[in-house]
Amino acid sequence: MAAPNVIVPTLRRRSRRRLTPRTKRRLRDPRGVHFAAACNLTDDSIISDQPCGTWEARRGDSVGLGGNGAHKHSPLGGQNPSLGSIYPISNSENNRYRSYKMAGDVEYSWAPKDIVYTAIVGVVMLAAILEWFLWIAAFCYCLWKVFLKAEHWTIRVLAVVVGILFTCFRAIFLPIMIVTLPLPSVVVAVWPDAMVKGLQWFAFWSFAGLLTIPWLFCVYQLVTNQLGRTKRIKQVLDEVSAPKVVIVMPVYKEDPDVLVVAINSVVDCDYPPSCIHVFLSFDGDQEDELYLNTLEKLGVPLTLETYPKSIDVTYKSARITVSRFPHGGKRHCQKATFKLIDKVYETYLKRNDNLFILFIDSDCILDPTCLQNFVFDMELSPGNHRDMLAMTGVITSTTKKHSLITLLQDMEYIHGQLFERTVESGCGAVTCLPGALTMLRFSAFRRMAKYYFADKAEQCEDLFDFAKCHLGEDRWLTHLFMIGAKKRYQIQMCTSAFCKTEAVQTYRSLIKQRRRWFLGFITNEVCMLTDWRLWRRYPLLVLVRFMQNTIRTTALLFFIMVLAIITTSKKVENLPVGFIAISLGLNWLMMLYFGAKLRRFKIWLYPIMFILNPFFNWFYMVYGIFTAGQRTWGGPRADAATADVDTTPQEAIEQAKENGDELNIVPESFIPATQARKESIAGGKGNMGPMGRKHSVVQPPSNLEGRFAAREKTASGWYVNAEDSPVTVNRSGPSGFGPAWALQSRDSFDSMVSSQTAGNSVYVPRRVESIMGDEDRKKYEMAQQSQFNQFLANSKRFGGQQASGQGALTQTM
Repeated sequence: MAAPNVIVPTLRRRSRRRLTPRTKRRLRDPRGVHFAAACNLTDDSIISDQPCGTWEARRGDSVGLGGNGAHKHSPLGGQNPSLGSIYPISNSENNRYRSYKMAGDVEYSWAPKDIVYTAIVGVVMLAAILEWFLWIAAFCYCLWKVFLKAEHWTIRVLAVVVGILFTCFRAIFLPIMIVTLPLPSVVVAVWPDAMVKGLQWFAFWSFAGLLTIPWLFCVYQLVTNQLGRTKRIKQVLDEVSAPKVVIVMPVYKEDPDVLVVAINSVVDCDYPPSCIHVFLSFDGDQEDELYLNTLEKLGVPLTLETYPKSIDVTYKSARITVSRFPHGGKRHCQKATFKLIDKVYETYLKRNDNLFILFIDSDCILDPTCLQNFVFDMELSPGNHRDMLAMTGVITSTTKKHSLITLLQDMEYIHGQLFERTVESGCGAVTCLPGALTMLRFSAFRRMAKYYFADKAEQCEDLFDFAKCHLGEDRWLTHLFMIGAKKRYQIQMCTSAFCKTEAVQTYRSLIKQRRRWFLGFITNEVCMLTDWRLWRRYPLLVLVRFMQNTIRTTALLFFIMVLAIITTSKKVENLPVGFIAISLGLNWLMMLYFGAKLRRFKIWLYPIMFILNPFFNWFYMVYGIFTAGQRTWGGPRADAATADVDTTPQEAIEQAKENGDELNIVPESFIPATQARKESIAGGKGNMGPMGRKHSVVQPPSNLEGRFAAREKTASGWYVNAEDSPVTVNRSGPSGFGPAWALQSRDSFDSMVSSQTAGNSVYVPRRVESIMGDEDRKKYEMAQQSQFNQFLANSKRFGGQQASGQGALTQTM
């Protein structure tokens, strides 16, 4: 009887050894006929030339498993390095058995397509390995810097523990990467079965957990919080029921038209204009073209030779304070503005705790419902305990000229904020309050202002401090707030407050922006992970952050899988489809929901970002590490900005920015220059003053704990902080101001301070009418009345009612 047409491998007997039971089981044909029995093959026989057809083994497939090369129980569907399924080739003229090789001893040869595929994939693999190494090196370097600078033993212990765990997880990831990727069978054949299966299962469950758990947190937050630009408060807000909002908008060399659009977006918000106070602060005390053009747009006649440092203007029924401060950078400008706000509202804050401060940039365009939805979540929502201290909103990008990088930025903004920050919010607090859109409860922020506005540049000891406190100042300041808060869920994300900002248009600008973000991120991330106070108060948040850091820089491997399919080098069944489905599927599903909810349908193109962003992120990280390292390893460049007795650290930073590279600086000169400057001012007596610090600070000071707290109302109707001394509180006023939300009509519109006190650098704003002649004043008043009438005619916010305070506020869900 002729031997059945079975599927067998090509074998060659090397020595007289017995067939093992495992080999016998694996040499069964699909119909259950044992190969050795069908061909009269015994344990001790040597394969003869008995005719039975010519056969050849397909590399990388499993004998008798039905043969697609995948582990039957592998979640990733990766390759089995055993023999695999066998397929027959055409019979030759001399139909004979070839010599056979024992199972497990199959000899493989490189096919041309495998050589081409490996040559292409090898480049990407090398890039991925470089990224893997650089991320470990950069993270461990920052941990080492934290260990050296630590002020407390707990910081050193956490630095060591986090470093060990981080390195171990990353070390496990390297073999996972190797056994999971679709490599040629010649390479795959050397992996032991047990190792492949174990690593693939570990990779599947760890990646699935790290991707699914945050995704579920995001879903929960989106279900319990409203997403979108819809109006949260259905009834009319008036000057009695609406809290006061002051908007701080620093201005420096902004395009005049862009600035006017930003101002209009604020005053046109769906919010009572008498409860809006914009502080338009110019970083520079010159009366330049931008300043004068802005005054003209606000209706101020340009008839004076000079103007006061601070002017109060009424624009579209809202109060705008236009101020000029000496140039010192954005943070210095915000600090001077805060002093002015604190002076103006000093008396108001004793009677009310519903003053909120919103920090925005001069190129931001607020959504009409932005202010209202912020206030709803922080103050007016039903059941609100009025203990929300800080919130950030959703910043989207806008552009006049569309391109690939603007599209990627738009999708990245949406995904990074509505997904990542929403997850952080669900875990206890967001880790970054951006200066472009952050609202704070003023009474609580007032107690943190000393630390928030401290000149951090003067405390920089090296590049690590410079990246932490200057490049990543938003994250560092959020760290301060997280320590200052008394409990979780006081620093949150408002998913219904939106604003737009201009997207970066050129690749050069984008690379510099992302380098700044990367260096600021990694330094502050390490500081957070080594702060025991954060582990104690926000354990889930810090754990999620740590685990996400261990799987960073893995997205580049997805391109290799796509390349394997495109080149048809591998079948889909041979690829880790489980990982692809979870990673891409869950994120894309969320982006489809975001696009439909926000009617921003271009973010449905998320797979483009999923494929391209790994290359951009790879370049950002590699460029950021190597360009930062050139300055520290090779020494500062000759043209690097340096601080000295005559040049402050902030001036050195501004000089580096003007030269086009903010990292071309010598931060090691900052502390000595500050000390020398103070000694020079003190007349060489060595009086260092309160800021005479010789070493930088890694963590926020311990006296900040619990300091970020709102005021409490006393029995007499005045608002004080529980820790404040009663001697400093003015209790002479009557208790007759009603509930916290009941404001007197336009009570805070006029300044509570009317004169300049001696030694006070704050210029109290003057009403614009006080600097005008009679004729100009009449024209100004007529223009204001015309603006107000037009505002009432076009506005829909009052629902047909005049702003007379009629009707009570009925809060709805």
